[in-house]
Amino acid sequence: MTTAQALGARLRHLRKARQLTLSGLASLSGVAVSTISKIENGTLSPTLDKVLRLAEGLDLTIGQLIGDDDSENMSPNSRFAPSREGDGIVIDTKNYVYRYLCAELTNKRMVPIHARIKASSLKEFGPLERHGGEEFLIVMDGEVVVHSEFYAPVTLGRGESIYLDSTMGHAYVSAGDRDAEVFCICTEPQRLEKDDETEPSQPA
Repeated sequence: MTTAQALGARLRHLRKARQLTLSGLASLSGVAVSTISKIENGTLSPTLDKVLRLAEGLDLTIGQLIGDDDSENMSPNSRFAPSREGDGIVIDTKNYVYRYLCAELTNKRMVPIHARIKASSLKEFGPLERHGGEEFLIVMDGEVVVHSEFYAPVTLGRGESIYLDSTMGHAYVSAGDRDAEVFCICTEPQRLEKDDETEPSQPA
């Protein structure tokens, strides 16, 4: 089974476990019914934007959506998860090849990603992506042009980095004659804790 097929089967299982229809998950996540259907059937590899939106729609972290259930109850204070070369969950999309590292940790506050950037122009990339949280990216090899919704494009060389608000439309494209290699850390969208959902007590 390919990674896309495995992720699709997991997404279908999680959706049905919550008794959600395709249209129900589409309403909660903002991802089109046709896109969800293709992902579940293993014919479409979802971008990070789509993965995060689907996780949020299912009220899960990205680790819980793509990771391993066995570590669900691991205490956050006992985290120690080395990642070796070749480890991780690989998702190959039109613009990026993502390698999600330490995917077995399901309740992470950060999402570490080793990626190869395939798109070489904004026209080739398509619409800007946006999702909850923030992200930090450092270029490991090649050159990257960072396009964003509100700022002029910025070119980054090897060893250079950028920190940005992921809710702002953004895209990374390779500027050189080969695919750029980057490392990115994304934070999960902020979620309200149960205690935060209650109305604060009023002074007497």
